[in-house]
Amino acid sequence: MQKQQVVVVTGATGGLGSALVRLHLERGDTVIAAARSESRLEALAQSMGNPAHLFCFALEVTDAAKCKQLAEWVQEHFGQCSLLYNNAGTASFEPFAEMNLTDIKQTIDTNVNGLLYITHAFLPMMLATKTGHIVNIASLAGQVATAKAAVYAGSKAAVIRFSEGLRHELAKTGIQVTCVMPGPIDTPFLDHADRTGAYRGKVQRYLLTPEKTARRILHAVEKKQDELALPRRLHLLSLFYLLLPAGLKRLLAPLLNRK
Repeated sequence: MQKQQVVVVTGATGGLGSALVRLHLERGDTVIAAARSESRLEALAQSMGNPAHLFCFALEVTDAAKCKQLAEWVQEHFGQCSLLYNNAGTASFEPFAEMNLTDIKQTIDTNVNGLLYITHAFLPMMLATKTGHIVNIASLAGQVATAKAAVYAGSKAAVIRFSEGLRHELAKTGIQVTCVMPGPIDTPFLDHADRTGAYRGKVQRYLLTPEKTARRILHAVEKKQDELALPRRLHLLSLFYLLLPAGLKRLLAPLLNRK
């Protein structure tokens, strides 16, 4: 019988976040769903049937004090955090020169600082119990950057490298760290990131579904994988591109820069 877990999901009202929430609720886990919008959290709870083991919290991950308050609440009520999904994220697909400073700051604050704040808040609890699993949702964009995604790709590259360093630090503590690098997922996130609406059509062949992605992530967690990159074809293409000499990369650049 599967042992019940205490699971925290940030960005819980997004496509992938809600899929992770549903998946764990179906397994009988206690789920703490955190997101910025109270109204969307209410809608999430209703869509899940308002189960007794779902707790929703309005949280801005860029507020370190609020992250700490959430961790303290979880500790007080459950004494542990079995699984932390750092899923909150944002993007704005525009040329860097045309981005406003507000969008630049929001991307870095949410994707990097927010992830660091929430991890820092929950880590003492995990260290005290010598158990827990941290799942950082990065992106294949963190491996290969493209035009109109310089800031987003930079933020996700930071998540990948942070995950690697943290994994080394926690190697003998009983705490696992998994970095997930998905390609584009068929969620409203794409429409928010690309206001022109063109990007979705250009990556249609690679689009992942939130439900399948959530199941793949949970499988990676159960197998204690260090990293998960998907879809496999896009991941292999990214690795191949990284091995190419600079000249060939320049020739192939038009194929990459299709946002």
